[in-house]
Amino acid sequence: MKYLDFSINGRVQNLMVDVFDAISTSTESKIKIAELLDTRSIFELVFEIVKETGFYNLDENFNLIKSLNIDTQEENREEALYNTWATMGENLNTAKTQEEFNAKFALFVPIILKRMEAINRMSA
Repeated sequence: MKYLDFSINGRVQNLMVDVFDAISTSTESKIKIAELLDTRSIFELVFEIVKETGFYNLDENFNLIKSLNIDTQEENREEALYNTWATMGENLNTAKTQEEFNAKFALFVPIILKRMEAINRMSA
């Protein structure tokens, strides 16, 4: 896995903190899908920032995203989003440096956005 370009690493980290802050306001033990969906604009901003650097087009990163983006067999789209979020959390917990943490987060951004879009299409 390649890391994020130094010029955007701090911005992505700050936006990632915004996502986790928005979700951590819940008093529930399990994150609600609505809470995840409320962070969509932050994920979209991260995606645009990261996309501009070519991070998603690097062969190694592109292959990782493809392997993480396997269509799931969950009963519904909300469960797919929740499971993707949980998988991201598990992967973030294996990071040894902040730069690795940020890059792993960025790898999951397009997948989470895809899951969010599937839910939005379903409700429209």
